Amino acid sequence: MINRVTKNIDYCILGAGLAGITLAKELSSNGVSTCVVDPYGIASGASGTPLGLVNPAGGRFASLSWRAEECYQAVLENLQYVSEQSQSFFFRKSGVLRPAQEEEIAEKMHRNFHEYNWPEGWISWMDEKEIKEFHPGISCVDGGVWLPVGLTVDIPTYLLNHARLLESRGVKFITGKNYQLTNSTQKWQISFDDGRTIEADHIVFCIGSSIYNHSLWNTIKTHTIKGQLAVLESKAPLDFEHAISSLGYITSLSGNEFVVGSTYEHNYDHQNPDRNGLDYLMKRFSQVFPSLAKNSTLKTQWSGVRVSTPNRMPVLGNNDQVQNCSIFTGLASKGLLYSAYLAKLMSEFLIHGKALPEEVSIERFYKK
Repeated sequence: MINRVTKNIDYCILGAGLAGITLAKELSSNGVSTCVVDPYGIASGASGTPLGLVNPAGGRFASLSWRAEECYQAVLENLQYVSEQSQSFFFRKSGVLRPAQEEEIAEKMHRNFHEYNWPEGWISWMDEKEIKEFHPGISCVDGGVWLPVGLTVDIPTYLLNHARLLESRGVKFITGKNYQLTNSTQKWQISFDDGRTIEADHIVFCIGSSIYNHSLWNTIKTHTIKGQLAVLESKAPLDFEHAISSLGYITSLSGNEFVVGSTYEHNYDHQNPDRNGLDYLMKRFSQVFPSLAKNSTLKTQWSGVRVSTPNRMPVLGNNDQVQNCSIFTGLASKGLLYSAYLAKLMSEFLIHGKALPEEVSIERFYKK
């Protein structure tokens, strides 16, 4: 527990998802006092997706992601560290199979396979016959790619264990409490409904989709995307261990239970999972893997709202009007892949003033 008034917090991070928790790890590792605040709890937003993929071949055409090697190494190190320290199983190197479902997609995937400078051992091309031999029963048109480096992650378990480790190392967490934020006398005050107040020199917004139309950040062009998943159970244990990324994704950590995702809804009137989302997912699932779709039953559904930008790149940096006020958001569907590496960059920017890469810097929104 913290005192009624806790002073001398260097950084208060708003948001306990992938961005907030990985940033807390980097800041606290550099010796600055850090507090994480989230009224909804750890992994309560889009970061609470039941299972996610670290897939460096993104998009419809399996393009090599931005700074993929650095991002992959950073997230793998974090996952391994938290797993070892917590003695908890929440991820594995599953690999990702990406079978094309249309000739045009196969052609562009094949082009990207040859044109990008892929790290050695990350990717191989399979023709249609090879894919169907590798994974009997799967649909494929003209081939696809296999990425043995792909990871499957139980994100909520990862974040909960990460938060416990950080808390044991001195990072304060205040969750499940509504708060009000004020800025006066060169300090930020975060006042909670139970009467507690903390003061911080610097505030960092890692609040995901809640940043959309936020009064402090209305110069940033963002949009929200609703994503739905279905958690299914097969009649028999799955006879494959790899993830599948094709018209969405299919992945599992063990046993009969697996996840099918995701919708990408730019227009929606509520944030809850619904029948339309389920029908969309099941239609695409049945197209990619008809035999498994016929022999599976629904356990539950999940939905979350991500935030993205016009160029689909994250936003990091300082508010140009308010001092000691920063942002780390816009990870969209690449939160797992990007978060750990970007947290390192953000920490170096905040503590040492090291410039952020132009592709992710907030300065791109301030240029006239």
